[in-house]
Amino acid sequence: MATTELSFLSQVFLSLCITYVCIATHVHQFEVDLRHLTQSVEYKKAIRSRRDLADAACQRQESSFLQEVNSGKVKLEQKHSFGNESYYSLALAWCGNNGDLLVVITQEGNGIVSPSKIFQSPNYGAKFDDVTNRLGGVPRILRHNGVFRNPHNTRKVYLVDVGDKYGSSLYVTEDGGDTFFKFALPFQLTGDITFYPRKEHEDYLLASSAILSTKISGDHLMTLYASFNNGRTWKKVDSYIQNYKWGTEEDDPQTVYATIDLEKTHPFLASFVSVHYVLQKYVYKKDGALVKRTKILEHVVSFGHQDKFLYASVYSEQVRGNRLMKISADLGKSWNTAQLPTITGDRFYSVLDMNEKLVFMHVDNPGDTGHGTLYTSGVWGLVYSESLQKHLYPNYGEVTDFYRVESMRGVYITSQMSEDDSIHSMITYNRGATWQPLPRPQGAMCKDEKKPCHLQIHGTYSIQRGVSASLPLSSKSAPGIVLVHGHVADALQTTQPDVYVTSDGGYSWAKALDGPHMYQIADSGALLVAISTSDPQPTVIKFSVDEGRCWHEYKFIQNASEAIILTGLLTEPENRAMVVGVWGYHPTNKTWTVFAIDFAKAIPRKCGRDDYEVWKPHFELRKAEQAGVGGCLLGLREEFMRIKKDNWCTNGYNYTIEKKATECICTREDYECDYGFLRETGSDICKEDRAFRKPQIDICLRGHEEQIVTEGYRKIPGDKCKGGFSPTGRQIDMTIQCSENSKELVIEEVSFQETKSKSNGSVVAAVLIIVVLLVVVMGVFLVHKFIVLRRHRVVYRYSLLNQNDADRYDNEFETAISAASGTVYHDSDDDEELNSPAVKKDKRSYGLTNGIKKESHGTHVKSYHDDSDVDMLE
Repeated sequence: MATTELSFLSQVFLSLCITYVCIATHVHQFEVDLRHLTQSVEYKKAIRSRRDLADAACQRQESSFLQEVNSGKVKLEQKHSFGNESYYSLALAWCGNNGDLLVVITQEGNGIVSPSKIFQSPNYGAKFDDVTNRLGGVPRILRHNGVFRNPHNTRKVYLVDVGDKYGSSLYVTEDGGDTFFKFALPFQLTGDITFYPRKEHEDYLLASSAILSTKISGDHLMTLYASFNNGRTWKKVDSYIQNYKWGTEEDDPQTVYATIDLEKTHPFLASFVSVHYVLQKYVYKKDGALVKRTKILEHVVSFGHQDKFLYASVYSEQVRGNRLMKISADLGKSWNTAQLPTITGDRFYSVLDMNEKLVFMHVDNPGDTGHGTLYTSGVWGLVYSESLQKHLYPNYGEVTDFYRVESMRGVYITSQMSEDDSIHSMITYNRGATWQPLPRPQGAMCKDEKKPCHLQIHGTYSIQRGVSASLPLSSKSAPGIVLVHGHVADALQTTQPDVYVTSDGGYSWAKALDGPHMYQIADSGALLVAISTSDPQPTVIKFSVDEGRCWHEYKFIQNASEAIILTGLLTEPENRAMVVGVWGYHPTNKTWTVFAIDFAKAIPRKCGRDDYEVWKPHFELRKAEQAGVGGCLLGLREEFMRIKKDNWCTNGYNYTIEKKATECICTREDYECDYGFLRETGSDICKEDRAFRKPQIDICLRGHEEQIVTEGYRKIPGDKCKGGFSPTGRQIDMTIQCSENSKELVIEEVSFQETKSKSNGSVVAAVLIIVVLLVVVMGVFLVHKFIVLRRHRVVYRYSLLNQNDADRYDNEFETAISAASGTVYHDSDDDEELNSPAVKKDKRSYGLTNGIKKESHGTHVKSYHDDSDVDMLE
């Protein structure tokens, strides 16, 4: 009886507990919902108050400064049409000491090479003169790699003519198009002109001519030429070259590095057999005479350099098919192996950036996942630390959302995969030491307030997948300002994005414009301009003079019959002028037209000293951390002078950014976790990674006896802090020399195909040659277009404009693919990538210039969530 009563009481007690838990859960959920509702109401009130203040400021600007413009008394635009002829394509180069001079090249036909005309504008495109006769004949400028501007001298422009069967011709102007000199090239130029990286040798040029390539990548088997007198004469460097670069900053100026196939493999065979390249160093005299040719490394896959460091991916001599990354700090005399956690399987790595005294390197995860791990290097480029896991990098081409913000030191933006394989944006303010989601913009509402809502930014991957967006935009001349396309959600969406702007380098964002736009920065950030791309024939341009808070509209086309198909919104490359060019062509007569809009007429006053105020970047981020570090980033506290938001004035073209910097004391924020250590989320303490395989560090330094600190921290490369936090700990004696097949080395194991013997290889090659010849004959034009568009780098010129209504976003796509690099060099085999399982699962086509369709090889990862949270997964 007692047992029965006890059992009954136990059941009652259990029922009461369950009831209590249920009630508590519902009460908690009610509290959460109420809190969200209260926060939402308060948030809306606060936003409404700020919006009212902003609207009042915008109305003051309209009434105080834009009355004459709005009334039509002041006309900002000048229109120019390129004659009565229907030119098929157009390209331009910016010239002149003040960025006001343009050289434009048009082509009459739709072939790869057609008769061209040359135009010159002395006033940002308001008026053009036909200067074709200055070239002394009828030029036929190459369409895709026919126009180059010297990055060190704005008045030097190079036009590549198809020439004859013996070689191309080079038209060179050194005065912005006033006069041209014609030089015969002893080769057919098929690649880009590569300029020397420093101004003191601006007349040093490299150019290449393809031998014959059957690889879609277009980067095999070239003959390389060098000129040391601005293209007047050329010296042959070598043949059967895969890749090439000018020397490092510590080399003699006349130094060239190149990877070469010493076996001189036949062009057809190079596509089907494994070719191992040798990295060679060429040193010349100023007159072009070769002094010395040195072989410095064998079995090279790819290479690059930064400052005094050479980086090369090489095949392991011990394990066939494995790859190592080697680094040299003594101009190739000795090489050390970079240290990273062991990687295995079908993987690759890509060096994404080397601009800020450290290396960002992506290491692919196994299994064609479309993501990997992002690492940052130490100051010597040998030891790497994990920076960001599940970093998005689809397994095709050089498509990555990794973006360095030019307007703010140490700031990068990229995309990361979530556990459910959706994509979200991440930002770092300290060169990859820590990453966090982008903050929620002011006034932005989220569809589901219960989910974490942040700003999600569209990059190259989004554009490649068909989203109507422009790449993020920033400029060195406009500190703190970044324009992006995005939306507020827990992951990237496929709906039409809006334009967001930040004026403090990414710490706070505000929605600027509804829907997709083309946008540009002008007047060193004091002027922002945008045109909606929702209408293919827009008549209105929008502009802001207060960092995107207030936007005003100006109707530059009064008569609808004059509306053009929009193909580009351009400012001069330095983003310092006040004139903006709206480019397009008339839908009926196909005549190219430019509207040059001079905003100096709307903002005529030059700013004085009292119009500026001090701006302190990063100041709020570390203000509460400890005394003396407020506003410190990487050891420096900076201050900039910027125009006050309510002052209607202009910086002017010759404006010089005024700033000052002071050193800070060191804290843990100035250190990143060392090799084999990691930070837990929300913590600045580096702890040992228990999952990491021992030994933690095993660096081979060619027999040198070295000691290395392993307390878990290392100072971020380029950090200028002094005193304060200084980690101490045990040291490891590194006298043990490591071997190439050590598991702690950077090893890339790739699928390896056995090379056939010479006799069998000849039979197979003969059959393949017949097949390839048929393919080449039938599709040479398409392949040529594919090669150029995939590898071409647009430098200080507008990409080819195309008269095709259906492909009005094509130029943005091409620009996105070229500007995405980002990628310094990419270590993978193109054939292997294009035939990977991930690629075969998703193939789509998107339009490119001239109606040529580029096949976009997808990945099996989920790309986005749309507004209904339904994954786009085929």
